[in-house]
Amino acid sequence: MFARNLLRHAGLLALVSSPILAHAAPSTDPLFSVGLLGAYNKFKFEGGSESDKEHLGQGGLFATFGNKMTAESGFIYQIGAEAKYGKKNDDKLKEAQADLDLGWRAALDARNFVDVTVGGGYSWTRFEPEINDLDTKLTYKSPFAKAALGYNHQFDASTLRVEVGARHTIDGRARLKVDDFGSDTVDLKDRTNPYAEVTLLMNQQGALPLQAGVYYTRTEYKLDEDSPVADNTKLKRDEFGFKVGMAF
Repeated sequence: MFARNLLRHAGLLALVSSPILAHAAPSTDPLFSVGLLGAYNKFKFEGGSESDKEHLGQGGLFATFGNKMTAESGFIYQIGAEAKYGKKNDDKLKEAQADLDLGWRAALDARNFVDVTVGGGYSWTRFEPEINDLDTKLTYKSPFAKAALGYNHQFDASTLRVEVGARHTIDGRARLKVDDFGSDTVDLKDRTNPYAEVTLLMNQQGALPLQAGVYYTRTEYKLDEDSPVADNTKLKRDEFGFKVGMAF
């Protein structure tokens, strides 16, 4: 009788405790993420024998939708957009960007995955410097193509992603407008600009997953002209940023 009761109690304990001890597999459904971003920019201008450096901070918003952080194998995708604003003294910097990633993911084992993505997008930048009380606007617009390699590691309740890639600008243009004196548009050379980002998706099995990450982007602007002065004129930009948001 004692042995029978002991087995009965042990079986009941196993039935009650097994749902608590089991770890449910993370969802592979696509996520909509939205949040805040911050960036620190280092600019270096080179023109002929002249050189100048500047730095500027920015804040903004971002939003993405896709399964790039959640899928385990097969087709992956993500569409995203962001807007940033920065001001230093009387100088203003406004930016917006939208892009689309499409790719394929393969599983190395139950927790590690690699993928290749390609895509494209469009970027818009407006710099408004205060020069001798004149209303000056320098606007840069360019579509771009992109390609990247990605690595995902899946923990019990979170996923870490590392992505390294490059964006190649296509037919970029810069337009300068100074008060009521008119405006002029200049073509920019196509450039290949590298980027890297690390993203952590946390609390995947909870009611409200959180997403946080850091990124780096190197961008170079160069005039597409035949003159010796234009060939030596370029602007280099190093951007370091972070993103924090919620996923649904």
